[in-house]
Order: sequence, then C-alpha cells, then structure tokens
Amino acid sequence: MDINETMEKTLQQARELQHKMNEAVNKAAEQMKPQIEDSLRKASELQATLSKHAAQSTEMASEQAKTLLGHVNDFMKMGSEAMRSSAEQTRATAQQMMEQSRKIVDSAGAAARKDAEPEGTDRVN
Repeated sequence: MDINETMEKTLQQARELQHKMNEAVNKAAEQMKPQIEDSLRKASELQATLSKHAAQSTEMASEQAKTLLGHVNDFMKMGSEAMRSSAEQTRATAQQMMEQSRKIVDSAGAAARKDAEPEGTDRVN
C-alpha cells in the first residue's frame, strides 16, 4: 500500500468514525452504547492503520500520523469511559467524542493534503 492509498484509507476510516459518532450523539442515551462500541472498533482499526503508517513514513509524515494517533487514543479513552458511565454522563462524553472525531477528520485531511504535495515544496498561505 503506497502513501496515497494509506492516507486515503485513513481519511475514509476517520470519516466513518465521525459518521458513527454523529449517529451516537443523535440517539437517546440508552441507545448510545452499541454505537459507541462500534465507533471504538472503527477507532481501533484507524489506530492500527496509523501505527503501521507511522512506522513506514518519512519523518514529517510520521509526525502527522503521531498527532492523528494521539487524537484517536484520546477518542478511545473517552469511549471506554462512556461505556462505564450513567446515561447522562454518556451523553456528555459522546458529545466530547463527537468533537474529538472532528479533530481526527481534520488531522487526517491535513495529513492527506500534506502527503499529496510534491517532495520539496512548501505551501505558502
């Protein structure tokens, strides 16, 4: 799998994760836990993809993957906490997870854009 395929897969998994969290936040608290469990499975898949990518990447891409992996790790901690929480706490934690999933998608998109740039070019804003 080349870098572009890996980044595309990462972005796709991040979007799926965000979609699952959208579903979880929009459901009643008693119905959230199965959605959170599923989102944690997606996050685990994303985590495995990122760990593999970080090991195979250039230093800059590896740093981006580590940042993204940090967001995924935070997400997974929140999800584990939500699974042990009361209904009201689960709602609050699910909202935090939704915000964290946005960070994951944003970081994955930034990493994908950075990887798509030709070597040796600097982006000027």
